[in-house]
Amino acid sequence: MHAPGIVEWGTTPKDFFEGKTAIMWTTTGNLTNVRKNAPFPFGVAMLPENKRRGTPTGGGNFYVFKKSTPEQQAASLTFIKWMTSPERAAKWGIDTGYVAVSPAAWETPAMKAYAKDFPPAAIARDQLQYAWAELSTHDNQRVTKALNDGLQAALTGTKTPAEAMKAAQAEADRILRSYR
Repeated sequence: MHAPGIVEWGTTPKDFFEGKTAIMWTTTGNLTNVRKNAPFPFGVAMLPENKRRGTPTGGGNFYVFKKSTPEQQAASLTFIKWMTSPERAAKWGIDTGYVAVSPAAWETPAMKAYAKDFPPAAIARDQLQYAWAELSTHDNQRVTKALNDGLQAALTGTKTPAEAMKAAQAEADRILRSYR
């Protein structure tokens, strides 16, 4: 059962630390924060399943723009290679809680030691086998906002879940009309 109202994404970890919420769904990027600041033992689990498992994926991407100069492209590639090297990706995962971005990162001595000392760190990695592509469409931010507005309406009780999702779909259809 969800308490009436909205739990703001940005306050979720603080609400968890203060006992205002017993369970939270948040980014793995909060894992190190939770580990350092939760004044109680906590657990981590895969998302529940119904007909099939799934997991949202997201995070930052690296882009090299085609209109960049050759020097800018070379510098970008150098940075991307450095940032995604197994050792750097492992350190980023350990320092932040984000899932290390490659199997090779999980094979580094540092990441193996971290996962052995703190097994919850491997849960999100293990769930990746069930991952599906994140929502991606034309005008993605506007369509996502329509969905989030519908979720908020359902959670605050201003609309039934069916009404909220029907309205979200109608708004998405309106936004995407020119693409059909």
